[in-house]
Amino acid sequence: MKECGYDGGDCSAFNLYPDCEVSLPSLLGNGYCNGGAYNTLACGFDDGDCLETQNLTIKACNVDQADLLGDGVCQGEPYNTEECDWDKGDCIEFNKAYPDCKVQFPELVGNGWCSGGEYDAESCAWDGGDCE
Repeated sequence: MKECGYDGGDCSAFNLYPDCEVSLPSLLGNGYCNGGAYNTLACGFDDGDCLETQNLTIKACNVDQADLLGDGVCQGEPYNTEECDWDKGDCIEFNKAYPDCKVQFPELVGNGWCSGGEYDAESCAWDGGDCE
């Protein structure tokens, strides 16, 4: 709140975006594009951290659609690579759960439907349990 001096400046970025609904407002403007709910107009595109996403600030990351990086959905390779910061963080949880599962559409793993093929493999925990 302005009357409180924005908590001595600690909340300045968050107070600029009153419609920004994120779980960790302290991540706004921290120098890293956090993606997902942070990378929205309501949050000032992570208080400016995501404005360069279209220019691909991760120089070694070579993808066709940079706007898919950090969009809240884990994309397959080449997005889910170290060079692309594991799809700008979207694939971190997937990679923890299935470290050896290399599939084109990670969101199909554990979605309640047996996708078969490379998804129905031990490395993907039998499609996240969908094929058991």
